[in-house]
Amino acid sequence: MINCKVNNNFTRKINYVKATIKDILFGFFKLKQSLLAVWIGILAFLAASGLKPNLYYLFLTILSLTFTVFGSTGLNMVLDADIDSLMPRTSWRPIPSGKLGRLEGALLSLSLLVAGLVIGALVNEWVFIAGLLGFILFVPLYTLFLKRKTPWSTLICGFAGGMPALGGWTAVTGSPGIEGVLLLLLAGFWSNLHIWSLATYYAEDYRKANVPMLPVVKGEKTGLVGALTMGVIVGILTYALWAVGLIGLIGFLLSILPLLVSLFYIVRGLTTGDYKTWSYKAFKMASIYMAVVFLALILK
Repeated sequence: MINCKVNNNFTRKINYVKATIKDILFGFFKLKQSLLAVWIGILAFLAASGLKPNLYYLFLTILSLTFTVFGSTGLNMVLDADIDSLMPRTSWRPIPSGKLGRLEGALLSLSLLVAGLVIGALVNEWVFIAGLLGFILFVPLYTLFLKRKTPWSTLICGFAGGMPALGGWTAVTGSPGIEGVLLLLLAGFWSNLHIWSLATYYAEDYRKANVPMLPVVKGEKTGLVGALTMGVIVGILTYALWAVGLIGLIGFLLSILPLLVSLFYIVRGLTTGDYKTWSYKAFKMASIYMAVVFLALILK
């Protein structure tokens, strides 16, 4: 009987630890979103190397991207915990739910960030610069100063999301070049298409938390108009990728298809007035576009 109780207690503790780790990975470090950013950087590295990577520098670059992205994301979660506690879709995250303290979260995130920057410097100065700029744009500038003050803050946040692409590219080339700049711009403007589509769907949540996102301040229709504008710019940049030879014709066509579908969904939302339904569909399709266009870099 005693052994059964001990085993049950041990099992409960193990399950609790597993659940906590899962919450930290998915809720604190936003695993899916963070890994997408890292994956984009890896694909940029592979494209720049012509699929003949130096495995040592690829390994260092992956570590640098992972640590800097996770560290910056964690610091954002620490600073935004009060907002997250007010929104139903984010109140389960580790800090608002009490599973992780702010101090512990800050120390863990800062440690990862510093480690990522140091490793980036071992690759070259541009990987370090890309990681540092990503942190500065995302945490001090966006999270601390702009997010709670202006609906245009996501323009800054978007370009923070483009830094892993720049880091991956310059890890091989040693300098941005036109190709690296195009990848940065593409990821930056795509991020705003992505964010404004999602923010239109969750406009009420942001309104309750007093976060001045574009659909909250200017209305959901304006939010979709903003997303449409970003989508058109992304389309132009996708063409530019093909024009400079970063992607082939087939890659261009495969990439542009989900983008056009996303833009169609946005237009449907604007014409029907059903902003919420169509903005979420546009958000989903925009995610597919990003996966396809960066795969096209290495499959041309």
